[in-house]
Amino acid sequence: MSISMTGCPCRPWPAQIHEQKLMLLYSPPLPLDSPPSNNKTRRLLSSKSASLLTHTQAEPLGSRVISEKGEEKLGFEDGKLQVERFVARIREIPRNERWGFVGLVEIEVGLKRNKSNFNALLFSFVIVDELELALKLFDKMPGYGVVPDSWTYSILIRCYSQKGEPDEAMRVAGLMLEKGFRTSVVTLNALVGSFCKKGRMKTAFEVVDMMGRFGCGPNVHTHNLLLKGLCYVGRVEEARAMLAKMKKAKEKPNIYSYTVIMDGLCKAGRSDEAMELLDEVNRRGLTPTAVTYSTLFNGYDKEGRPRKGLALMKRMKQRGCAPDYISYMTLLQGLLNGGEVTLGLKVYSEMEKQGLRVDERTMNSLLRKVCREAYIDEKMFTESCLIVEKMKSWGYTIFPDTYCRFIQTLCFWERFDAALDALTLMVRTGKFPSMVTIDRVIRALCQDGRTREALSVFALIRETSRTPSKRSYRRLIDGLGEQGYVLVAFSVYATAVKQGITGAKDHFESSKIEAPEMKRCKNESQRTTQP
Repeated sequence: MSISMTGCPCRPWPAQIHEQKLMLLYSPPLPLDSPPSNNKTRRLLSSKSASLLTHTQAEPLGSRVISEKGEEKLGFEDGKLQVERFVARIREIPRNERWGFVGLVEIEVGLKRNKSNFNALLFSFVIVDELELALKLFDKMPGYGVVPDSWTYSILIRCYSQKGEPDEAMRVAGLMLEKGFRTSVVTLNALVGSFCKKGRMKTAFEVVDMMGRFGCGPNVHTHNLLLKGLCYVGRVEEARAMLAKMKKAKEKPNIYSYTVIMDGLCKAGRSDEAMELLDEVNRRGLTPTAVTYSTLFNGYDKEGRPRKGLALMKRMKQRGCAPDYISYMTLLQGLLNGGEVTLGLKVYSEMEKQGLRVDERTMNSLLRKVCREAYIDEKMFTESCLIVEKMKSWGYTIFPDTYCRFIQTLCFWERFDAALDALTLMVRTGKFPSMVTIDRVIRALCQDGRTREALSVFALIRETSRTPSKRSYRRLIDGLGEQGYVLVAFSVYATAVKQGITGAKDHFESSKIEAPEMKRCKNESQRTTQP
């Protein structure tokens, strides 16, 4: 049996993916806010500029952009469409060359004294998460003869919020108030979310209170951000009280509002209360999402009740909500952590049928758990071999501790050739097996009368400049003695003495090597050990 040791990039750990997915739900991508749609914000392009913008030929930084139907006929770019174009082109440029796109835009459509194009490019850098480039471009704004307007400052607030610097974003918001500028609730939500991620709930509520001064008010998304922030700092009861107020307000809570609090309850070890909220969701006619159910799976996992998660998945399917990758992975990990290996295998098989690939780390965990069960169940041994072959086909790395567990399982079921191949491959690829694994292989080979292969394992380990254990020396000396390889046994003994293995002499003298060979080798051993 050949086992691949080559690896590929691991997918994120499911708990991390679950957190990321929650953050995406409550902090959605920045919408493309267009500047006021009047003729002043539209720039008439020359036919040459329009051609450059929609079709580039082997430009160092550019890419082919397909023009919209009727674009040449209209002859202008709307602010929103301009941002979409810029974003598409920036994403095709290597990150270390993206600043050069500024010069390209200047050549094609112009930036000097063109506030609309400048703001579109500034916002595009924020959308593609090139925040430092956005700030660098803003610093150069006076050189282009452009004066910041409300859209410029709104973009800057989003930039600092996204960058994790809410205090700077707050400073910009204060500057907008001084200048009499207004902004949207979407922009201020970015600021609220940034403070919530820092756990600074007092300031987050202050931003909500000042929304009226900007000519806007909080919406459901604003409240969801606050709910998430309260749960993040452990103030779950305050979040529940806020949810109760939302039920009576004009802006009713949505499924994400409930999911946030369910997540907070599950993290606090209160999954049963989260389940009650799920029942309330169904009574109110809201539709739970896969993220909602995954929140509960994660809670049951933390509380050591993975079977509850399995029952919930059955209910999830009955209600017409298809489990996604995160749902399956969270449930699978919970079952494995809870020792429910057989049920975990069923979930793994179902994922395969759905065309979902378990990540590398979880596959290693699954293999280790199955190998432990394989000592009492031959079917589990078969499953372990199938998992190894699947990991090989996916190009996954088998971690050293997982590999050792599998090799020991092979020895238990007397698959000596496969165990020897796996051990050899481990060493050849720089993965060092544990001494327990080495001892198991040597003992299994000696018991099967294959002392030559056991001796090759010895030589293989010594190639790595590691010293075999005292137990491994004893196993090999006994095996060689029983097979009648007296001189070889003595050579192994002499090596043990040179390596400073304690008790080697006593074991050799009490070994099963028969006279007259025994007597001659003992005399030789005495001469070897004398100074």
